[in-house]
Amino acid sequence: MRASSGRNANLHTAASQFFKLAAVALVALPAGACSLSRTAALEDERALVTSSISQPMEAEGIDRTDVEVIKSLVAEAESRQTAAPELAWSNPDTGNRGTIKAIDKFVGSHGQKCKKFQTTVDNFKGISLYNGETCEMKKDSWVLSWFLRE
Repeated sequence: MRASSGRNANLHTAASQFFKLAAVALVALPAGACSLSRTAALEDERALVTSSISQPMEAEGIDRTDVEVIKSLVAEAESRQTAAPELAWSNPDTGNRGTIKAIDKFVGSHGQKCKKFQTTVDNFKGISLYNGETCEMKKDSWVLSWFLRE
C-alpha cells in the first residue's frame, strides 16, 4: 500500500504543478493580448496618418506635376517667340506657381539640345528657388536631367 501512496503523491504533485502553470498562463494571456491589441492599434493609426497624404511629394519639396509643367515650358521656350526675360507657370492641379528665368541653351555631351534654367516655386511652404536642366532625348521628348532646390 505504501507504493500506491507514493504514486498518489507523485500524481498529486504533478497535478498541482499543472494547475500552477495553467494559472500563470491565464494571468499572462490577457496581458499579452492587451499588448498585441495596442500594437495593432498603433499600426492602424500609422496607416491612417500615411493614407491621408494623397500625392507623395518629391524629396526636394515640389510635386512631380509641377516639375512636368516647368519642364514643358522650358522645352517650348524658344517656340513661344517672346521677348520677356521670364516665363510665368502655374499648375491648376496643385495651386502652385512660379517664374522661370535664366534659360541658357547648350549642346549636351551626345549632341542633343539642352537647357539650364532657374525657377521660383510659390506653394504653401513659401517661395523657393530651384535650378534645373532638361535635354531633348528625341524629337519633342525632353527629359529632366536634374532639378535642385537652392
